[in-house]
Amino acid sequence: MFVKSGRTHLVDLVVDKDRAEKVLVREIQTHPRRLGPIHVDFYAVSLEEKITVEVPVHLTGESAAVKRGDADILQPIHSLRVECLPTDIPESFEVDLTPLEDIEAELRVSDLNVPKGVTVLLETDELVVKIVHKRELKVEEEVPAAEAVVPAEGEAAAEGEAAAEGEAPAAEEAPEKKK
Repeated sequence: MFVKSGRTHLVDLVVDKDRAEKVLVREIQTHPRRLGPIHVDFYAVSLEEKITVEVPVHLTGESAAVKRGDADILQPIHSLRVECLPTDIPESFEVDLTPLEDIEAELRVSDLNVPKGVTVLLETDELVVKIVHKRELKVEEEVPAAEAVVPAEGEAAAEGEAAAEGEAPAAEEAPEKKK
């Protein structure tokens, strides 16, 4: 049932043999080890009053820049909060990435195809999807400790450098023994 209806479709919940209620699925609890739900919360709705629901945003198509491997997709919004009558709830908002050919191309809430009777409860300039430069992982090279600058034996350490282990600092050299 939930797989077909999701959270945006009305479901007929049969209460009595003669009566069914229009409801939305609010929450489903599943057992951590066994398949299937153990509890479902329904939300009874009036078909004449507007309600507020979250509608998912699905990306379709592929941007030319992403296909070439030059860019990645940034999607800060995965669902939109909308207000509408329960019978007008869209299943999802389909966003086609094909027209977004260049890096820095973007789609905002104002660019979406919103069905009649549905009001999006976000600012129209909110970013839905953007094509961004591909992020490259920068690996800093570490200098191994064995390659660190160590003064040669008998040579004083340069000013500002520490003496090698076991050596006394240049200023504090032990006096030579007189015979």
